[in-house]
Amino acid sequence: MAAAIYAAARTEVIPAAYNPLVPIDLQDPPNVMTGTKLWLMEGNPAACLAALRKSGAIFREVPLRTATPQPGCELENTVVISKLSRATLEPEEMRCDIALRLYLLERHDIQPLAMAYFGREVSELLDFGSYACRNMRGSSRLSEHATANAYDLAGLKLANGRTMTVKQGWSGDSASRAFLRDLRVRACLVFNMVLSPDYNADHADHFHFDMGLWRGCN
Repeated sequence: MAAAIYAAARTEVIPAAYNPLVPIDLQDPPNVMTGTKLWLMEGNPAACLAALRKSGAIFREVPLRTATPQPGCELENTVVISKLSRATLEPEEMRCDIALRLYLLERHDIQPLAMAYFGREVSELLDFGSYACRNMRGSSRLSEHATANAYDLAGLKLANGRTMTVKQGWSGDSASRAFLRDLRVRACLVFNMVLSPDYNADHADHFHFDMGLWRGCN
């Protein structure tokens, strides 16, 4: 069976969006093969950068940096990204894989959800950053932020100028509450770990997304 699938993929019988041998196109709607395509790209910086370039995201590559405040905070395979599909963000350095997944979430989840709940696109993501050379709060273990393998989403700005923060919206009007909870569900399909205000007080004002070894949706 595996040989048959491989042969079909090689002969282009399988459409590109479903073909595991064809690199992911971030503009294609996610499907059952999206997770596999993302998994195959892990540890392949060239493929990640190529996917970002093709998507139209605005970013720049960053060289490897090993001079850090403490051991373990080395930055490798990072980009500084300032625009996803339509939403901008303050230029933020993060691992390419995080940028790739953030683009998918913004294009295929955040934008459609914002249109459904508010009738407006999202023009800007508001965040608390990605890279921070530090331990997890209350722990001696390094945070995923220490290698820019995480991103903290604090809120967003709609095209009509309205700003909604996670802190205010989580217990705000019905549309904001529903939007943020739907967004959490969607994010859990994109990132390994998603933490929200429901997790603990430390996350009362943001969503934490990361691609660490642990998995969770809270």
